[in-house]
Amino acid sequence: MMSLIISVMLPLTLLCAAILLLHKPLLARLGAHNTYTLWVAVPLLLAGTVLGQLIPARQTNPSLYQLQHFRVQASEFLSQSHYATLNMTLGCIWLLGSLTLLGILLYQAIRLKQVVAQAQGLDLPKALLSFMQLAGSTPKASVGIKCHPQIDSPMLAGLLKPVILVPMDFKQLTQSQQASILDHELRHLARHDIAANLLGYLLVSLFWFNPVCWLAYRRFRDDQEIACDAEVTRHMDKQQRIAYSQTLLAYSQQAHLGMLHTHYGNKTILKERIMQLKKTHTKRPLAILGLALTLGLSGALINQSAVAGDKHQDKHHNEAKAPSPVMRVEPAYPAEAAEKRIEGYVQLQFEIDKQGNVSNVTIIKSYPGNMFDDEAMKALSQWRYESSKTGVTNAKVQLDFMMSAPKAEIERVRVTAG
Repeated sequence: MMSLIISVMLPLTLLCAAILLLHKPLLARLGAHNTYTLWVAVPLLLAGTVLGQLIPARQTNPSLYQLQHFRVQASEFLSQSHYATLNMTLGCIWLLGSLTLLGILLYQAIRLKQVVAQAQGLDLPKALLSFMQLAGSTPKASVGIKCHPQIDSPMLAGLLKPVILVPMDFKQLTQSQQASILDHELRHLARHDIAANLLGYLLVSLFWFNPVCWLAYRRFRDDQEIACDAEVTRHMDKQQRIAYSQTLLAYSQQAHLGMLHTHYGNKTILKERIMQLKKTHTKRPLAILGLALTLGLSGALINQSAVAGDKHQDKHHNEAKAPSPVMRVEPAYPAEAAEKRIEGYVQLQFEIDKQGNVSNVTIIKSYPGNMFDDEAMKALSQWRYESSKTGVTNAKVQLDFMMSAPKAEIERVRVTAG
């Protein structure tokens, strides 16, 4: 799991950083709707990268004649316990951080459920319903509207049973202000923003150690509110937009950034939201979705190219003829050989089936005899190669058991029969 997290970290960080750095010109050129839609590139990038990691490239070589060499060093074997402890420690720290964030999410869900249960139902006057109907934003019968004394700012809460929660002074607002607030939250509901927020938080829970992900999540939530503002005020005149901005000022408290509800009042971006109300935003969903898809898939392809480039740098074998093992199990250096500082090698022959599994492992030659044979066969049987249409026969490999890596100034000469 940790290796998969690390492999997608670089393209994810680059994409989020690019959107954050270019956010101001993107918002000016694309508008609020399209900038918010552009965040779809993040889950697309992760999905493409993960699929690229899980689906190996296909190998079509029918046979293998060249002898591949791999080193097994006793020094690496003796230090394996140290690296295993370090990896386990880092893995536990990552898991603890993720579980903590998921625990916070569970606590918020329980607390929000209690608030919804204690909230009082609010019956909208017929005049307000008629006003909203003319504006094309009549609340659905399945969406309840409640008020609670602990609510400082309007919000849409709940994933399966959405409820619009409003402060106790909601009834004191004008009919136009009430309608704009309800319309704002209904826009969240129509776009399934609660589910999007939950998905974004789950991704942050996986990459909690990356500050760029936290900044991107915060910007994503702010773009969500700006996009809703643009949708609500799209057909408003100047006076109506001024009244809407006054409503934002009235609920500009520092609302808690919950994962299972929206945050209408947020003074940290209040100025930005009011400035955006002066602009007319156009929608280009297909074009922006295409751009997001391009960004996501291109990032995944770049990451796959980097992985492929690392494989081509392997100097131990010729890629033109030899398939690459996608997973190698290092043989254990026999304790007796390590204590006596005995070095040697084992040459093995084996077959690779269509799925990349190793079978029919046999010993061709070994030195010293029977010293490293068992460990070499045991490890090689667990290797995995790239899948192919026909499999590979007569594959050969040599495992060199060495106490330490040879010095750089010593040239290794390989002699093969003509």
